[in-house]
Amino acid sequence: MEKGTENFRREGNRYILKRQYGFTMVIVIGLAVMAWIGYNSDNKAMMWIFGILAALCLLSVFTERMVVDLDAEVLLIKRGLRPESRIPFSEITDYQMSRLIYIFVPVNTSLNVRYYSSGKEKFAIIAQGFSKSAMQRILNDLEEITSPYATNRQV
Repeated sequence: MEKGTENFRREGNRYILKRQYGFTMVIVIGLAVMAWIGYNSDNKAMMWIFGILAALCLLSVFTERMVVDLDAEVLLIKRGLRPESRIPFSEITDYQMSRLIYIFVPVNTSLNVRYYSSGKEKFAIIAQGFSKSAMQRILNDLEEITSPYATNRQV
């Protein structure tokens, strides 16, 4: 394994985004607590529903990945239980940062890529977290990696 950037590890000509456990683990722990409350209150439906959702979220944490393949000049993004998205660098128009704030408290910040596929505008989530600065660091690393291959992108 070769050394990469702060947020990516390099394997040959591929950069793999390091796992982001923070945001998803808060969701998994919250769902597990709700399942435990359902178990202790003899509400079996609540226990099963939240237990299954916690298991699915935990499964999605370990199956998600984002790879920058410089040989094929594509982003490979696998989020949740969906199939992997293959986004050529030539189809990427820009990156966007989306931040959700609820009652003055930042709840979620996500880094998205906007691209056109078959003439349709599409979006894919690259990473999620709580802080804007963490997403900005991932974006800076991503742009550093892909800058020699970039065409006319805006950020």
